[in-house]
Amino acid sequence: MEPAVLTTVVYSQAIQTKPLTYTSPAAREREIYFSSARNLANAQFQLADAELTQRLWQDVSDRDLDVDRVLNLMYGCWFHDDAEAMIDADEAFLQSGRAET
Repeated sequence: MEPAVLTTVVYSQAIQTKPLTYTSPAAREREIYFSSARNLANAQFQLADAELTQRLWQDVSDRDLDVDRVLNLMYGCWFHDDAEAMIDADEAFLQSGRAET
């Protein structure tokens, strides 16, 4: 009987140690745009890889992402690793009314 109790205790401890997190749909969408812009900026500006750039733009199209929003993120901030700069550029774009509604 002790091994079953031990297994139950270990299992319940594993559940308790894993924090539950919630990510809003807007935050998930924003991260998709940020990731796409970062990948495109890397492929286009740093790697100068035309084929990779074309595949990434195709991914943007396949996901039905707003091309203007992606372009704004690519060209609207200098440092794509700076989350605050990306958020500022994205919020400015969204508030300008040029984003799809």
